[in-house]
Amino acid sequence: MKTIRIDSNETAPSKIVCIGRNYLEHIRGLGNETPDEMVIFNKPNSAISEVLYAARDGEPLHYEGEICFTVRGGRLHAIGFGLELTRRELQSKSKAGCLPWERARAFDGAACFSALVAPGKTDITGLSLQLEVDGEMRQDGATT
Repeated sequence: MKTIRIDSNETAPSKIVCIGRNYLEHIRGLGNETPDEMVIFNKPNSAISEVLYAARDGEPLHYEGEICFTVRGGRLHAIGFGLELTRRELQSKSKAGCLPWERARAFDGAACFSALVAPGKTDITGLSLQLEVDGEMRQDGATT
């Protein structure tokens, strides 16, 4: 498998396409409804950061572990782990006012990624992730 770093000679992606409300435990934890259709939103490539921020403009950031893919020419190019950061207070205020919430999710530094790995013959239907913080399990999920 080839390891790919988006900060090396690889071209940074033009955008980050995110699928929201697809992790049942997170949906329940936030008290949200499970959508009938995928929730899709974008982040600009300026959201990519090698620095993990804990707060933005004095607001604590919430985070979610994500299984991440890069796609080139319509084909799966690489797989990795990502942390998606959210200004949850700003997002809640925006949603309450029926306003778009990109400012809460698409700011500079809102996405950190591991090295990405070319999938080879990996069966992506069996991918999983676990996120521990200080020894406490925060997320445990799989694609199946």
